Amino acid sequence: ILPVLTLTLIELGYILRITRASMVEVMKAPYIRTAFLKGLPYKQVVFKHAVKNALIAPITVIMLHVNWLLGGIVIVEVVFGYPGLGAYLLESALYKDFNALEAGAMIMVLVAVGTQLVADIIYTFLNPRIRYA
Repeated sequence: ILPVLTLTLIELGYILRITRASMVEVMKAPYIRTAFLKGLPYKQVVFKHAVKNALIAPITVIMLHVNWLLGGIVIVEVVFGYPGLGAYLLESALYKDFNALEAGAMIMVLVAVGTQLVADIIYTFLNPRIRYA
């Protein structure tokens, strides 16, 4: 659990701050005020109207920080002695095994591109006005 905490606690404060700022901004929007004036309950307004629009900024930040976490994997695996992709990349760089290094880098690039694809798919669910051709 310690390696996971090492990687995530650093980013958690920033993500929570972005989420809070986004939620405060959305709660000041006119359509939220209209929902309250129509008599909708607070929970319904927050969870049905506000959260969907407030999650767009934090999801962007989370998906961008996944790439940073991939870089942190190398350090965390070496420090905690866990065998994994990060330790494998470090060993292949130290022993000048360029084929293994290229394969590991390709896997990390695929994960990075995959997270951006997931972010785009999540955007279409959160904001139905966004449609991709």
